[in-house]
Amino acid sequence: MHHDCPVCFEYLFDSIDDVTVMPCGHTIHRKCLKEMQQHMQYACPLCFKSVCDMSKVWEKLDMEIAATPMPEFYQNNLIWILCNDCGANSEVPFHIVAHKCPNCQSYNTRQIRG
Repeated sequence: MHHDCPVCFEYLFDSIDDVTVMPCGHTIHRKCLKEMQQHMQYACPLCFKSVCDMSKVWEKLDMEIAATPMPEFYQNNLIWILCNDCGANSEVPFHIVAHKCPNCQSYNTRQIRG
């Protein structure tokens, strides 16, 4: 808690606002976390791990990917991703909608090469 809030940059230790610990262990003002969520931001601003249960969102992405076939030209393309939730590097099929981590089933991923 001897650092600044990653959203408003106010020093947390001296703050009069409620402070909460996110699942990743980073601390943030409770009001700043609520404001992030109101703006559809559900990842820690420091380490990018999900800050809440995203399983329902991942299920919707599964359905959207299943309903969005890739053109034949892209069907065999593979890319490397880094999962922000579990830290795994994986080679996965390219898809225009999203890329799922085969290790933890999260879509909180980013393309690192390919």
